[in-house]
Amino acid sequence: GDYIKWYPDMSQVKSALTVCAWIKKQLTGVHRSWFSYIIRQYTHDILISDAGRYNFIHNDRLDVSSSVSVPLNTWTLQCNSWSASSRIHKVYYNGTLVGSETVSSAPLKQGGFILLGHDGGSQDTVEIFGGQMTRLNVFSKELSTAEITEMYNGGRCSVEAEKKLQEVRYITWESILTQTRTGNVKEVDAGCPAQEEEEKPGDECQCLRDHTACGTFCSKKTYLNENPDCRKACSIESCLEHFG
Repeated sequence: GDYIKWYPDMSQVKSALTVCAWIKKQLTGVHRSWFSYIIRQYTHDILISDAGRYNFIHNDRLDVSSSVSVPLNTWTLQCNSWSASSRIHKVYYNGTLVGSETVSSAPLKQGGFILLGHDGGSQDTVEIFGGQMTRLNVFSKELSTAEITEMYNGGRCSVEAEKKLQEVRYITWESILTQTRTGNVKEVDAGCPAQEEEEKPGDECQCLRDHTACGTFCSKKTYLNENPDCRKACSIESCLEHFG
């Protein structure tokens, strides 16, 4: 199979989180899953598919497939949020709340793995994602509708909303790009211009973004300030494709 799998520390998101990503669906079917967090097989602590059918938290499913239309080869911003305090699981497509339900307030269990590109508790081929994703982040709070709408309105190539949420951007797209890939998962040009960071003269040399993937592809143009020994830049955005 084609996927990315790792065991993150989820302690900072055990009581509240929001998972957001720009998703390009490229295979037909309503079960194609792009994000899962699994403690044990057949239990969906978190599971998100690309057409609204699967939205799990604490093994409770919220099906919004009748409320959304996800055309092939089109970028869609998909977000799921939850907190123990609200006990509400919410699903957003393109900045709009399309469904919600009351779920458990129990903390998210620890020690599991995140798997991108498939339902981590299944081997069913109809659940293979087989598409593209970019700007996937896991935030350590239940984002508001206004924050998610701002992210959508900014567009796939903008990182302005991410900058405002940097303190709660717990699992970042930049860190995901450094994870080990299995199968035919690769980076391609996402068609976005490189992002410039605002220059801050006089600052000490400081990398403003995780930049370990700089090379043929990179996650973001990285600005390193006045010190010439620290100047590095990548030329293009990247996204991950071919989870299938």
